[in-house]
Formats: sequence, structure tokens, C-alpha cells
Amino acid sequence: MRAILGVFDMKIKLVLSVLWTMLSISIVSTSVADDNAFGSLITNTDTTVPAADAPAAEVIDKSLHPLLQHPVKSYILMGVVISKTVKIALIRANNGEEYFIRVGDLLGNAEGTITDINGSGIEVSEENKIVSLAVRNRSASNESAQ
Repeated sequence: MRAILGVFDMKIKLVLSVLWTMLSISIVSTSVADDNAFGSLITNTDTTVPAADAPAAEVIDKSLHPLLQHPVKSYILMGVVISKTVKIALIRANNGEEYFIRVGDLLGNAEGTITDINGSGIEVSEENKIVSLAVRNRSASNESAQ
């Protein structure tokens, strides 16, 4: 009888630890998702962009956030997270830093607004057009070697 109770206690402890882990993850991921990853769109002027990444004719306003300095197509969409309540994407700027973005955030140097995040990528509405940026299905770090 004691052996049966011991196995039963172990199963309960296992179930409780799994539930606790899942609850902890959901609380942490929700709190991270609810924060605005941008903060202020104005950054320090110390931010530099490597000359190899910037076109020669383009003037970059370093007082702007890195996600507002270049055309939408120059950013790399690393992945998307979609749930019933939240749509978030992870994007890599030209300076190599990665940011979480949401629907309604600004992106690109043409005053674009993110209008949709879906399983295949994001859509950004600019003045008279919609620009789509697809999720990468390979390593972006290997891209420069090709």
C-alpha cells in the first residue's frame, strides 16, 4: 500500500511541477509581450550603422530609432509569434540588433505602419503601397557568406 502511495505522490509532484513550469512561462512571456520593446523611438546619437550596410546615396538620420532609418525591405524578419491575443514579430535591423514589433508599430524610413503579422510574415502600409516582408526560413548569419 505504501509503495502505491509513493508512486501516486510522485505522479502528483510531476504533474504539479509541469503545471507550475507552464504557468511560469505563460506569465513571463505575457509580461514580456505586453511591454513596448521600442520604448521611445528616439535613441542615442551614438548608434552607428556600418558603411557596408548603408547605401552610398542614402542619408541616415541617427537620431531616429534603428527601425525607422532604412527601407522596410532592408530589415530581416527573423520570426513571428501568433496567439489568440497577441501577434509579435522579431526583426533584425541593419545594425545587427533585434527588436520585437507589433501591429501598429512604425517601420521603415517611408513612415510605414505594420498593419498585419501572420504566419508567413508582416505587412507594412506606406503612403500608396503595402510592403510585405517574409519570415526567413534560413539562418540570416549565413547570408553574408554567400
